[in-house]
Amino acid sequence: MKKLAFLLLTLSSLLHAETLMIAAGAGYKRPIAELARGYESASGNKVEEFYGNMAQVLAQARQSEKVALILGDLDFLQKTTDVSFSNFLPLGDGKLVLAYAKGKTLKNPQALRDSTFTRISLPDTRNAVYGKAAEEFLGKSGLASQLKNKLLVVSTVPQVSAYLLSGEVDAGFINITDALGIKDKIGGFIEIDPQSYGPIKIVGGVIKSREADPAVKAFAEYLRTPFARNILEKHGL
Repeated sequence: MKKLAFLLLTLSSLLHAETLMIAAGAGYKRPIAELARGYESASGNKVEEFYGNMAQVLAQARQSEKVALILGDLDFLQKTTDVSFSNFLPLGDGKLVLAYAKGKTLKNPQALRDSTFTRISLPDTRNAVYGKAAEEFLGKSGLASQLKNKLLVVSTVPQVSAYLLSGEVDAGFINITDALGIKDKIGGFIEIDPQSYGPIKIVGGVIKSREADPAVKAFAEYLRTPFARNILEKHGL
């Protein structure tokens, strides 16, 4: 408790009513929003958030000098030429899952070939890391050609989840973070073998020239606290 109290005092002293703007992949809205509220409570300062697919996130960062951090897949952020980063703050490992709607039963991904599964959704395979991971898994498993007439590609993980909740699709590929958030409203989910898609490292990319900002430094310190770590673990990271 003493360490936490000292951290809170440190955070407050580092900042003078500064606002930190974070842009993040939409599939991580739940943990990022919870982290932001915890940081605001600890520091007394404000966090502004923007969510979308990563193309939208990068566009927002280019258009607004207010964005200081972009949270998303490390590989994607390292490869982009749209925004430069000074360093990356580790958040955790992303996991691909296959979720299914209420009233459905799914023991393994191969069961998607059954006639009871007519529509299967996945995020954008170009700009959403879990869309890319799902595409990679479908290719390696041999399901891509077998399911091609059933697949529905949407923009983001939350859109897949929304379709699952409304019953517009029978199953969908999302991240475990979103699956945990809606687990009581769907039939369930199964984790996809991580060997069947590339590693997903979720990080906070600090935009170059913003690394010295007191708000950025304080948020980086906050991410190292047990409180922040517990939030990330609760959401599957």
